[in-house]
Amino acid sequence: MKLEDIHAFVAVVRSESVTGAAEVLLTHQPAVTRRVQSLEKDLGVLLLDRNTKPSRPTPLGRRVFDLCMNVMRDVELIEDLIRADAPLTGRLRVGVAETLAELALFDALPALREAFPQMEVEVASGWSTEVIGQLRQGAVDAAIAVLPESARFNSGLLAESIGVLPMVVVAQRGSAPARARLDELHDREWVLSPEGCGFRDSLQRALSDRGLPLAIRIATFGTEQKLGLVARGVGLGFVPENMLETSAFAPALQRIELADSNRCRTSGAFIRKTSDAPHIA
Repeated sequence: MKLEDIHAFVAVVRSESVTGAAEVLLTHQPAVTRRVQSLEKDLGVLLLDRNTKPSRPTPLGRRVFDLCMNVMRDVELIEDLIRADAPLTGRLRVGVAETLAELALFDALPALREAFPQMEVEVASGWSTEVIGQLRQGAVDAAIAVLPESARFNSGLLAESIGVLPMVVVAQRGSAPARARLDELHDREWVLSPEGCGFRDSLQRALSDRGLPLAIRIATFGTEQKLGLVARGVGLGFVPENMLETSAFAPALQRIELADSNRCRTSGAFIRKTSDAPHIA
């Protein structure tokens, strides 16, 4: 039995659906189904009654679920014991999305080194797609990336949400309405990061879901530089809320409240390989 299979089965029972489990695990529904089937094959029993909608655990499946919960709690206890008893050593290579590095790396890295002085921490920043690609290739041990809330991974990677990132649309002060729907802004030009940025991907996906284009006037690096261009009327921006609040250009900017802001919600995620992912030398 694999722990990932147990996690998937527990998530299905807790969420009362494969769809809900996929959302919790940030993966695709077929990947969850395969994991549950793998656990059933290892045990030689059916754990879910698939004749009901949604699928519910069989009587034996309910008993297995309770035991799986015990297994997960025991694993957590073992992990806590090891963390508490032995200092972490060795080298940890982490890929961090560019904007998240801007937001937190200055404070997070010294705190990490203070907490684990015997560990050598290497951090490489890049776009979310880049650091996830580095993780797949084995160039880093983990990735912290920005993902659209609808993003899902195939087998091989496990993502854990570390929270929703409040995003705001910004414009030159006085140049736009205080509130609008996203489709009412589709004909405006934007100042965004180059392709590969998770925030840009979220906005692009939200517009394309409605069959609308994303017109980019300037694609450039650095949140503060983008806000400066927006303040000069070059186009609209899409940035983390707290970076707008601390920007030197804030007095020259206004936020546009999106009536359908849930369409382009983004999350930070900690991503690692699963134990059964293929090894790349």
